[in-house]
Amino acid sequence: LASSFTSLPRAPLPPHPPRRDRPRPSHAAPISALGAPPKKTGVSAKTTRLLEWLEENDVYLSPKSTWGRAPHALVVSDETTDDGEPSGRGMVAAKPIVQGECLFEIPMEIVLTRKRVLKEMGGDAAGIGEEVSDLIVLAIFLIRERERGDASFWAPYIDILPTSEELVPLFNFSDADLALLAGSPSRAAAASLLAKLEREFSATESAIFAPRRDAFPESVFDFAAWRWAFAIVFSRTILLQARDEVALVPYADLLNHNPFNATYIDAHKAFMSSDWSVRLYTDRPYSQFDQVFGTYGPKSNSELLLLYGFVVDRNPYDSVDLTVEISPSDPLLPRKLAILRSSGISSPSKAFPLYADRYPMELLEFLRFAVCDDASLLESADFGALVSVENEFAVARAVIAAAEEALAGYGEGVEEDDAMIRNFAMWKGLPLQMRMAIRLRRGEKRILKRTVANMERELSNPEYLFREI
Repeated sequence: LASSFTSLPRAPLPPHPPRRDRPRPSHAAPISALGAPPKKTGVSAKTTRLLEWLEENDVYLSPKSTWGRAPHALVVSDETTDDGEPSGRGMVAAKPIVQGECLFEIPMEIVLTRKRVLKEMGGDAAGIGEEVSDLIVLAIFLIRERERGDASFWAPYIDILPTSEELVPLFNFSDADLALLAGSPSRAAAASLLAKLEREFSATESAIFAPRRDAFPESVFDFAAWRWAFAIVFSRTILLQARDEVALVPYADLLNHNPFNATYIDAHKAFMSSDWSVRLYTDRPYSQFDQVFGTYGPKSNSELLLLYGFVVDRNPYDSVDLTVEISPSDPLLPRKLAILRSSGISSPSKAFPLYADRYPMELLEFLRFAVCDDASLLESADFGALVSVENEFAVARAVIAAAEEALAGYGEGVEEDDAMIRNFAMWKGLPLQMRMAIRLRRGEKRILKRTVANMERELSNPEYLFREI
């Protein structure tokens, strides 16, 4: 358990681009609660119960002005869409919102952190040591409280969490759906994450569950529940940077993701007080009825599908890993491997992220070394430094060859994916998992094709070789 899952911070992003570069607003299903108390009409019974529970626990949700306090700016929509795909519950502006406005304050008393969970569990937490990661602690608590049902204080929150059937992160995909990602690095990432979940469950079963069957019955704490809990934890935990804590924050985690958004959630200490709360300040104005977004961080579509179960077509952080290596037939291979080992690199191959508009200098530096065919230059040059003009051309050709090999691994081309998506009637008839997989692979193939085109352009005009695109 000592090497358990790490937290998944939702980090701040750079300032958002000009408005013309932002995606069109996503839409929420019409709800009659807009402009009226959100718990009265227009939302499901589960959402109503959550809102009532929040108000009972000092979360201000009133749509009316009070002494020194403006109306609450948000309402919950049970159905939202983004890029034409369903995105579950979300937040909608109940009134015009100005940039920098505080949208909510969630008291720490109803924020699930490691410390709060262990306190809630009492004696049941006796076997959970410091070596157990925060995410595992939160996952165990979610399984426990779900089983307790209405007897749990947290029942209104647990009740609105997605079910196993509603959760579609990539590591929960069927083999048939994963087959659509042949050639994609994300397929191996999903298998790796699922294997890690299995190892962590086995370790937790032996160290915590089995010795305390009274607290952790086998019929409740099984692998199916474990997968559900981790799908929740992966997609909803928030890093509260001000307190260096990973947390589940009721209400705040209803915000959907926008990659162009720079708004992130954090803990704040009240002025002249020791009280903390979790708050959100907007990075832009919103009109009434707009969906209000947060950010899950600068993540690629592969990361978003792996952990959250969706992709974003206009994602400026989308990337695909390209693996390059020193040729096994390279006569300088033994010497190159020795140099790599002296630099702390154990493998003759490495993966680097390619983006639609750039590639990392680390990729070029590794290939300068990998394709160098002059032993004297290899010994005299610093690792990754410019070797020669001929070497630069070899680097470009190596990138093209690696990208074309990666493209061939997908089988079908981008054109086939585009045609499938344009066939609206057929597209909407496909299951959500299949649509997400096709969108992911199409984005990866587009990046690879653009990389090949850029490299060929630079080869044809060496004056611009490896300059910014």
